Amino acid sequence: MKAGVGRILYTSQTGAAHDSRFQACRDHARTEDLLRATGLPWTALRNGFHAASALRFLESARRTGDIALPADGPVAWTGHDDLAEAAAAILTHEGRFEGPTPPLTGPAALDFDAVAEIAAQVTGRPFTRTVVPGGAFHEQVLAHGAPAPT
Repeated sequence: MKAGVGRILYTSQTGAAHDSRFQACRDHARTEDLLRATGLPWTALRNGFHAASALRFLESARRTGDIALPADGPVAWTGHDDLAEAAAAILTHEGRFEGPTPPLTGPAALDFDAVAEIAAQVTGRPFTRTVVPGGAFHEQVLAHGAPAPT
């Protein structure tokens, strides 16, 4: 308050919860607890998974035509431009959202089978979807330089 802070705006994530199976969501829940404890007004933008992240998963598929990843479920991939528009709307209505926002996500939830179909339509070439066992995928990412704890 001495520094003149009027509101803390935090970029959180859809699904932020202490009991989430996804570590990042547990981390965001703890950060939101810390913000709550400050006594200052705060807003946590509960952003959906970034579509740019999905593109990283597809890097090797661009060369091979095969989306080889562990089993997945539908995700409402969200564009940075859409999230920026939502943040601007929230910031221009100060106090509209005290605490976490509703989920800020894309309009449709897609699994990687659907992503493979869309990639084939957009590029005009076939894409397949191969489900890789979790242990094999873990070995793959380690081979590409990811730290073991990740």
